[in-house]
This record gives sequence, C-alpha cells and structure tokens, in this order.
Amino acid sequence: MEIKEFLEYLCNGIREIPKKHHTLFCQLQNMGAIAKKERLFKLKEGFVIGILDVVRQDLVFVKSFVSSHQKDFRLMNKSKGLFSGDIVLAKIVPRSTRVRLQSILYCPRKINIVYLENLKGKICAIDLKSNTQKPLIITLKAREKALKQLPKHAVLKVDSRNGEILEVLGVLEDECVDEKIVLALYDKVEEFSKESIEMAESFGHEVDEAMYPERISFLHLPFCTIDPPDAKDHDDAIYFDSKNKKLYVAIADVGEYVSKESPIDKEAKKRGFSIYFPHKSIPMLPRNLSENICSLKEGKCRLALVWEITFDDCAEIVASELSQGIIKSHLNLSYTQVEEFLNQALSLPSEIAQSIQGFYSYAQKLLIRRLKKGYNFLNEESKLKLNNQCQLEEVEIVAQEKKAHHIVEEAMLLANVESAKLLQDLNVQGIYRIHEEIKETQFFELVQNLQALGFDEKISLYNVHKSIQTIQKWAKQSGLEKEVDKMIIKAQNQAMYSVENIGHFGLGFEVYTHFTSPIRRYSDLCVHRLLKDWLSGGKKLTYLSEEYVSIAKILSTTEREIAKIEIDYKDRKFAHWASRNVRTRLRVSVLDEQYPPLCVAQEKINGARIILRETKQVQRFEEFVVTLEEVNLANAKIYARF
Repeated sequence: MEIKEFLEYLCNGIREIPKKHHTLFCQLQNMGAIAKKERLFKLKEGFVIGILDVVRQDLVFVKSFVSSHQKDFRLMNKSKGLFSGDIVLAKIVPRSTRVRLQSILYCPRKINIVYLENLKGKICAIDLKSNTQKPLIITLKAREKALKQLPKHAVLKVDSRNGEILEVLGVLEDECVDEKIVLALYDKVEEFSKESIEMAESFGHEVDEAMYPERISFLHLPFCTIDPPDAKDHDDAIYFDSKNKKLYVAIADVGEYVSKESPIDKEAKKRGFSIYFPHKSIPMLPRNLSENICSLKEGKCRLALVWEITFDDCAEIVASELSQGIIKSHLNLSYTQVEEFLNQALSLPSEIAQSIQGFYSYAQKLLIRRLKKGYNFLNEESKLKLNNQCQLEEVEIVAQEKKAHHIVEEAMLLANVESAKLLQDLNVQGIYRIHEEIKETQFFELVQNLQALGFDEKISLYNVHKSIQTIQKWAKQSGLEKEVDKMIIKAQNQAMYSVENIGHFGLGFEVYTHFTSPIRRYSDLCVHRLLKDWLSGGKKLTYLSEEYVSIAKILSTTEREIAKIEIDYKDRKFAHWASRNVRTRLRVSVLDEQYPPLCVAQEKINGARIILRETKQVQRFEEFVVTLEEVNLANAKIYARF
C-alpha cells in the first residue's frame, strides 16, 4: 500500500496499520490527529489530510481525502516551499473553510511532462500543458550541451523539484509517442508487475467443470454475448427463456481469481478501470484474466455470477435469484449482427434467435417504464481509425444500433438494480453508483441558454423530469436533438461512487450499483466480493467492505482521470491530422460562442475541437466553413479562421 493510498484509507477508517507506515502513523498519533472507533483507526474530526493545489503563493487549497468533505479548504499559511501534489496534515479553523498547516506528510516526485524548444538561442523545457502566451519553463539539471544533443521537440518526463530528467519519451511529431504522453501526464502505466503476470498465468487457460461441483451448471443454456466487434473482454452474457419468461444475466466471476490484497488486486485497485484507445486497450487486469480465463469466450466454460430474473406479461419482476454458476457462451455477437437480425437481415441459430427476439419485446416495455422517471439521450461516438504509424486515417461516426443496445442495456440495468437491492439487505457498506438530481441553479442556467436558441415553452422548475421531456421534444422538432441532449448532460452533476445510496437521477432508479463489468471496473469487483461472500454465508462482509468509503472516493476521481486520458489521446490525434492538413477547409459547428469561439468539426475529423481566431460574433450551433491555420502539438490545440 503506497503512502497516498494509506492516508486516504486512514482518513475514512482502517483496521490494520501496515508495518511500513508505522512511523508515519505514530507521527500522526503524537500530533493528536488519530482516533479509534469501532476497531477502526481514523482521522479525528477537525483535521484534514489532503493534497495541496498551489495556485500561487498566496492562494493554496487542500483537497481533502475525507469523504464527507465536499469542498476544498484554503490554506492560511504562506506557501513558500510547498508544491502542488504535497500531502499535508492541517487543522480546520472553526466555522470556516480555512485550515492551518500542521505538517507536510509526504512530498512525492513532482512530475512534469515537458518538451524542448529553442528560445532566443537557449534550449528550454516547456511544460506540455502550459499556456502558449505564457509558457511554464522548468529548470533542468542537465547541461545545455547535453540538451542540444537531444532531438528537436524531445518530450521528457522530469522531476520538477530537482530538475532531474527521468525519461525521454520521444519527440512531439512522432504520433507513436502520444500514448506515452497521455499515460505519463496522469501517472498511468501499461505493464503489469512480474508477480501479477505470473499469478494470472497460474490460473491456466481453461475452466474444468469437474473442479467446481458446488456450482450450478448453466452449460445447457444457449447464452450469447453482445459487444462491439473488436471486444476481447466479454464481461456479460444473456439468455432469455421465453416459455418461462425468465432472463439469465451471467457476469464473469472475476472475484474467484482476484482475492483481496493479492498482487493482482493491488494493481487493479490502483488502475481502477481499463483504458480504451482507438487502437488498443490497457486492461485493469492482466490479459490472461481480462481476455482469456475470465472473458466469456465463445464455446468456453467460464465461471460466472448469474442473475435469474422472472417476469410477468407486463415485464414486472416477480422473482430474482443470484447464484454462482458455470456457463458457456454459445455465440459471441456484435451489436451490428444483432441489429441486422432484428431487422431480418441476418439469420442466427434458432435457440439464440428465440432468446434475443423473446427478450426484445420485454426490453421495450422495460425502457418505456424506466423513462417515466429516467432519461434517454442520443449517443453518437466518433471512432478513430489509425494506421500502423498511429496516424489518424478516418473518423467514423458510430450511432448506437438502437434495438441491439436496448437489449443489452436493459438486461444490464436489471442486474445492476437487483444487485443494489441485495447490497442494501446486507447491512454493510456497499459501493453504489449515485447521481444527484440536477441543481436548481444549473437547471435555470440551462433554460436560459436554451431560450437564447429560441426555446419558449412553459416549464416548471419543480417538475424537472417533465420539463426535460418538454425540452427534448422541442429540440427534436427544431432539429437540435443531439446538441440539446449534450447541453442537458453537461448541466447535470457527474455520476459517482459512494457507500451512501441516494439513487440515480439520470436512470430514474432509487438504488443502483455497478455489477456487470468486473473485468474493466474495480467497483464491480468490490460488489461481487460482497455478494459472493453473502452466497457463502456472509462471514467476511465487514472485512471485505471496511475500506469501501475510501475506495469509492478514489474510484470517482480515477474515473474522471481515465476519461481525460481517452479524450486527450483523441485530441492529440486530431491535432496531428490538422498539422498535416493546414489550410484545409472544414465545416464546423459552434460549441461556445464566447471569445475565442470554440467549434467542433462536422467532417473529416468529426468531433475535433477547433479554436476560432475571429472577433466576429457567432451563435451557438451556427455552422460555417473555416480554414485550418495553426496547430500547437504540445497542448493539442487547433486554430482556424473563416
């Protein structure tokens, strides 16, 4: 357990103190910052442990590790000698959001990703994310002569505390370096430890049914998986028994292989999620688990947690049961294949055809009922196609195959809801997926922005669901359905993980969790462990869940980081394409009309954000043609003019 991870757990309660952190723990005890409650060591109320965010010398914030602290605290001490990223202990000033520094607990390496540029005859290391008008220059320990031997625009990983060069990643113009850059910016790695790889390989490549006599065999049922065509990590499979109106949702039983605090678990916890690039994935689990022994591959016996959900004719649930089983996917299908089958353009084996066709009518009923409280938004994805040199060749706009996605989505939502209900009955801390209702101020601002576009329907701030339905109906009639849906999503709070269930506003569920993707999300693996233990008698529930307060908070932060990594990678591909195609004309649409206007490409590099160098006033969603003028490869910014 790393220092940061240990302190995050300590803030919210930890049962045992790892030996390597005893000295730090005693230091905190001597300062009177530790309490013991219900056999858990915990940070005392009135104290804060968190990460510094140094905006400037007189403006420093502490981002607290304590889950109940919703806002950052402002540090009253001067910031001389303090750096962003330092972890500190501070004491809260009563009845305020200010704190006084008590101690610096940990000073991690202050990593910056820089590129070398010749400025006025001197080789300078410029922070990759700094403003082009006022670049942040990092002082390096290396001599000028040594720096001149490095290639132009060399990209370096440096420790900005001492100027030490830690790694040469490549050069800005080499598109194969983009992946290294975005991973380094967020301190992510692709390679697993030797110990984790060896452990993953020790499980073998096949599942022997005879080794699991206590499990229920579902091998006779014609399960199928439905995923994108290039998927390798098949988390889930479904089968619908039309005669008995019973849906079987089988989810890979990752918990059977990844036990708490094992080497694989420690790495999975740190990674939190799999990362998906256009050309590859960086899995949360070693590939022998994520793409083989855990993945529900066609024709292979696999361990699974299986929900059996029985309906009446109106698609109301009359019974549900969870069990540990063994299944075999009879067919791995893509969304496109299922869509073609439902549109009578493709034939499938009879048993699988009956299963898919049978559940589709129930999925439609489930969707209609869900939308009485929840929402449905248009979801268009820009899929980048790269060549062998990692250069962008084409952008494909992938619209969801509506029927196929409805089948999978409704089945997975059911399994997640049933799992969440079961979690509530366990009387221990679970991990829920929560989504707060849109705040009144955010909703009011959304309405104001819509009124500027011509929206003049009467709506009520006290009936948000009905109001959003009215907005979506108007948007569809106005031809702005996709754009307005994005505005509504942006106005909402972000979904997050929490041990406190407050429901899921966007989906319209009173209780919800993530259960269906344990290969690629650590939260799902945590939920699996609790449910598996409950199925086995529930003797370890408290032990398994004692750190979930901290884990939920960490995962919410990590999830946002992973999203930024994937977006940043796409932006870099767009920037490289634009740098090869300066003076190309592009049709764009305005995203933000404030100066300088921000546009989004509507062709060739669909989805690329482009900054408009014009003083001319423009309107949101206005479309016109621009000419690409300049590209900053360092921060992936594209500039254009009319």
